[in-house]
Amino acid sequence: MKKYLKDYEYKILYKRIIFTCWILLIYIFGTHIPAITTVSTNTSISEFYKMTAANVGGDYRALNVFSLGLGPWLTSMIFMTLIYYRDSDRMLKQTRREKSTKEKIFTLILALIQAYFVVFTLLSHAQIELNEKWLIILVLISGAMMLVWLSDLNTRYGIAGPMPIVMISIIRSIMRQKIAFSELGPVLLISSLLVLLVILLVLIFIEITEYRLPYLDIMDISSRREHTYLAWKLNPGGSIAIMISFAAFFVLNSAINLLVQFFNSKNNDALNFLDFSTPIGITIFLLLQLVLSYGISRLILDPKRKAKDFKKNGNFFPGVDPGKPTFQYLVHKARRISWLGAFIVTVIIGIPLYATLLIPQFSKEIYLSVQIIVLVYISLNIVETVKTYLYFDQYKSFLNRYW
Repeated sequence: MKKYLKDYEYKILYKRIIFTCWILLIYIFGTHIPAITTVSTNTSISEFYKMTAANVGGDYRALNVFSLGLGPWLTSMIFMTLIYYRDSDRMLKQTRREKSTKEKIFTLILALIQAYFVVFTLLSHAQIELNEKWLIILVLISGAMMLVWLSDLNTRYGIAGPMPIVMISIIRSIMRQKIAFSELGPVLLISSLLVLLVILLVLIFIEITEYRLPYLDIMDISSRREHTYLAWKLNPGGSIAIMISFAAFFVLNSAINLLVQFFNSKNNDALNFLDFSTPIGITIFLLLQLVLSYGISRLILDPKRKAKDFKKNGNFFPGVDPGKPTFQYLVHKARRISWLGAFIVTVIIGIPLYATLLIPQFSKEIYLSVQIIVLVYISLNIVETVKTYLYFDQYKSFLNRYW
């Protein structure tokens, strides 16, 4: 068996899969370590918080070491990326350690805000001393930072970074839900399944569809008739944009609610201001999803870097002059692709969320469909990552000659 694995064609891939499995085992073990054992958490917490937590690798059904999930890290990652995007030259001058240190500090601040909100929400009914609550907050922050470390390790030595952790979290959340599908009725159940199937097909379509920009390569002097083109996915942000949107929305929710409690502790009505049970909360989340999906897609496409590469290599688009006109052309195309992909994904998520306002008695079932959509999207991105490693393994023997 050992000899078979050693001579196996995809040995880089199976090593990464094994490493990711170890990371997932550590994550599952950590979710069974309670942050507090003396009292139970508030069981009346809304499905919104449970779903939001599960979509970023957290768990609010019972406080455990990893209850915060990856929310603080994902939020800090996008904000730091946006800051660096405004000054890309400065980012290039920084070392990986410098960028990682700033990101971890910002993650720590966001984790403190989120942990404070979670503890004083889930344990609001319990008679616990203030110093004990701060000790629980410290445990939650430590667990969140450890989860960041595990995700970072999985990015370097495993597969798909934080996405497998989030996928396991969503699967666990779906398995815990007790939904009586018999109450929906056959007509409503079949209609819901058909709508979900159509949404998933659209999601798969935009994930596998490419927008191709043909260009001319002046170094290619062959007589072949094959066209060279720049291929961009319709939704470059992928599932990471959805994960970051949920994380950023919950951090925003936590910060606003803490401010309300600080200035007006007697008024608890504002605590549902950004909940998914209100049209304002859903609309704000969808706007955040739209903007973040667009921004992440623009960062991934990076037309500025592409224009520099075209100028350096001497490539050009037919009818477009090199230099600044090429940059403007790529920016225009990147803007259209990013807005299109962000709009489609926002509509896909928005339809079931707004449906909860029309039929609130079936909100749990609708939240389940949202989690299934996110789960499928994450699975597609993981499969895409595996295909990349398979492609690399096929040419590994050739590349090793020059590496």
